[in-house]
Amino acid sequence: MDLDLLMRIEEAALNAWPAPRQLLYDGWLLRFAGGHSKRVNSVNPLYASKLPLVEKIHTCESIYSRQGQPCLFRISELFETPDLINALQAAGYRPFDPTLVLGRKLDLTERGPADVTILEMPPADWFRLRSEFIRVTTADQKSHEAILESIVPEKVLVGLFINGHPLVCGMAVIEGSLLGFFSIYTASTWRRKGYGSLIMGALSDWGVERGAQYGYLQVEGDNEPALALYDALGFERCYQYVYYQKKELGD
Repeated sequence: MDLDLLMRIEEAALNAWPAPRQLLYDGWLLRFAGGHSKRVNSVNPLYASKLPLVEKIHTCESIYSRQGQPCLFRISELFETPDLINALQAAGYRPFDPTLVLGRKLDLTERGPADVTILEMPPADWFRLRSEFIRVTTADQKSHEAILESIVPEKVLVGLFINGHPLVCGMAVIEGSLLGFFSIYTASTWRRKGYGSLIMGALSDWGVERGAQYGYLQVEGDNEPALALYDALGFERCYQYVYYQKKELGD
């Protein structure tokens, strides 16, 4: 796949899921949001370093410690180097939660069944809908609200209903010709019935109508149900990223 497109996807994904606070440090983007979303609470290498890696890792640890947060590194294949991985491992960091970035070209989709209603929703209503599908702590809820408030590109929040009964929620963010899909959640008793595909189609149509040509999303590598859905929708592997966290003595 074209490297320029992959780099644009990585950049758009960072913009679409922003941290309310961040710091650029010698080619690394340090992000702080609180809550449990690792993407907005991690160090993201973006371009080549000039400072010694050992020094940089130690500085990042100090910065995150002052924020009362663990120091996580999110290492994309696009920016991974043997020197960086060796330095992290020598400092005691170990990889976990490999995550795939998938993508496909976008086209307008067919209209769904007549009994299905898909509505654009204001944030407060959408968060209430989302809370019906997943359990979140108060801290995570506030963190997620701050993330959405920080998004600069145009976004849409939608819910899927049958006869007024909520089944699915989802979100999309458009930046130029790229459309990112986020927070796709389906009620547990309605999974594997095609409703996830319908809301993905509605979000895709929203993006295409605004000039989007290519869609991307991020999914954990062990999330088999989600991977099966996205494979059926024609998404293909673009690249992978992996988190690194320090393995403490006794773990």
